[in-house]
Amino acid sequence: MKDIKVQGMILAALGVFIISFDALLVRLANVDASVISFYRGLFMGISMLILWRRSSSKSWLPVNKIEFMNFSLLVILSALGTCLFVFSVKYTAAANTVVLLATSSFFAAIFSYLLLKEKIKKQTVIAIVVSFVGVFIVFGNSFTFTGNYIGDLLGIALAITMGMELTLFRKYGHFPTMLVISLSGFLVATVMFAFSDKLLDISLESLFWLSIMGFIQIPLAMYFIFISTKYITSAEVSLFTTIETTMAPIWLWLFLSEIPPKMTIIGGALVIFAIFINALPSIIKKRK
Repeated sequence: MKDIKVQGMILAALGVFIISFDALLVRLANVDASVISFYRGLFMGISMLILWRRSSSKSWLPVNKIEFMNFSLLVILSALGTCLFVFSVKYTAAANTVVLLATSSFFAAIFSYLLLKEKIKKQTVIAIVVSFVGVFIVFGNSFTFTGNYIGDLLGIALAITMGMELTLFRKYGHFPTMLVISLSGFLVATVMFAFSDKLLDISLESLFWLSIMGFIQIPLAMYFIFISTKYITSAEVSLFTTIETTMAPIWLWLFLSEIPPKMTIIGGALVIFAIFINALPSIIKKRK
């Protein structure tokens, strides 16, 4: 049993560690956000479709119109999340984006209460309050000093979108996650193709970084995270999301000398602390 749990923790940590390079790759691509969204969506759509087909023993189809509408809503939310992440990273400090994104699990708790009638535990309420204090610190710093509030607003919208997406995935657990991500990638690519005239304005170097992101990084990270849920609980997996919150700014500092604002570090520390407040009691109870 211990060996299985250790294996699950290693897989979860590895998956989130790989995801932590996302903001760095967006910066390295160094092109317009619409161009990044197009190629990221296209490459992600192709790679996740291949991964889904190889991991599924049979095809999946919605059983009725209502299920089709719910599935489509998930695809749209996933596509919206992809765009919001890219545009947020382009318009604010990447550290701000990953800190704000880390609050998505708390928005998921709120949506679960509203849509699924799931009670919010006391430690979750405390964690939500603490994390929102961290969000206000991050957002207030950008609004007052750096002027990056547009990117921060997009980051908050990203967290809300991801929270809703997590809630619907919980409600419709039988939906194929990889297919949702694949179709959302194609949807992003289609929308950007229709509304952007800069898609060919890209260098080979930028295309290289985007192909790394879409064909290798995202599929590999998702695969490890999905596999880890077979060995450890979702509460245990959620602990590893702090890896992205802490490592993404470090990669940007090491490779691009992008130093996160001090208030972002303080706000991020509060968000990470909130995640531990929320997850640790469940893990302790599970082990007992």
